[in-house]
Amino acid sequence: MTDLAPSRHRPRGRGYPSTPVRVTVGVVGPLVAGLVLAGCGPSPVDMVEHPVTTTPSRMAGEELQRSAEPEESCAPVPAPAEFAGNGVRRVESVDPADATVEVPRSPERILALGAGAVDVACGLGLQDLVVGTSGLPRDADVYLPAPLVGLPDLAITGDSGAEETAAAARELDPDLIVLADSLDPDPSVVRALAEVAPTVVYDARALNWTESTEAIADAYGRPRAGGDLLLDVIDRARFTADATTPSDTWVSLVSVSVSDADGVAVQRPDTLGSLMLEAVGAGRPPAQRTRDGQRIEPAPESPPVGDELDGDVIFAVVGGGDGSEQSAREAFATERWTDLDAVGARRMFVVDRAVWEGSGPVAARAVLDDIRSSINGIAPDG
Repeated sequence: MTDLAPSRHRPRGRGYPSTPVRVTVGVVGPLVAGLVLAGCGPSPVDMVEHPVTTTPSRMAGEELQRSAEPEESCAPVPAPAEFAGNGVRRVESVDPADATVEVPRSPERILALGAGAVDVACGLGLQDLVVGTSGLPRDADVYLPAPLVGLPDLAITGDSGAEETAAAARELDPDLIVLADSLDPDPSVVRALAEVAPTVVYDARALNWTESTEAIADAYGRPRAGGDLLLDVIDRARFTADATTPSDTWVSLVSVSVSDADGVAVQRPDTLGSLMLEAVGAGRPPAQRTRDGQRIEPAPESPPVGDELDGDVIFAVVGGGDGSEQSAREAFATERWTDLDAVGARRMFVVDRAVWEGSGPVAARAVLDDIRSSINGIAPDG
């Protein structure tokens, strides 16, 4: 169980402005405005019905914070279809070749090829309509239910052949395919999938996860319900900010990975976890300040002091690859790590990469739950 740490108020003038941190969820105007201006918080009933829990699992010798309950993460009842009838309707797609795509008014067999596509289906309660997936992060079962994670995986990569991918998709008999865009898309794969079923391509960048949520929900025939998912994230972000006053805490967010030269580095600002820290107005060490998913250089008159990894509390993102746990053990045993103030004060918490680098409202809710349950806490001994 996490104990509460005493409040530590930082003096102004150490790399932070004197005005309150702006609250954002992502780079989407209406949602930013909603976070700043919406006048009502989440229902107390909602908070009781979705309690925060921490599973007694461990990673690299540290307790692993898991507020998410995988089997309860998806909506239990499907969001009603918002377009009656059997016909088709046109929705937007980021595919350069087809800016709009005709899709079923109420799809019944969805091939969700991307973490965001799966996440939104789960949030809308459409998990039973999903027939296959691709692009889920390793350890996605820490926040998504096993039946959803265990569906056939097309495992689309940059090396996937168009015909091979289409053949695998055709076996699943979808009536709608929703595909994550990639940094180096292969137009032939999209064209081949489009021969199987209407194929909508969405922007998979974490910075645009809110826009992507809206686009995916629209493709699923539930645009209003998709908007409700985002409003719920806004409410939860406000509840977290009100309950924990994160602006009073310097929150360090680091990534522990085999690919990092020293085993640990400041987490990229364009990840869901970093964006959620922005959403709740969390204070950040001067060397880690971000705005709209981009790093802000410290003011010349207030240069960073101490180790850039340190803060009042540290969230360490772990997992996602072979050897990740061993890398974390090695990083946590280094003199640099053990000398950090937050580590000495037992204010370091290990969190799942699948969640904190996820995409979609279900992952966003899990990140907010992690923040709320740990930001003012003290980690257990041992």
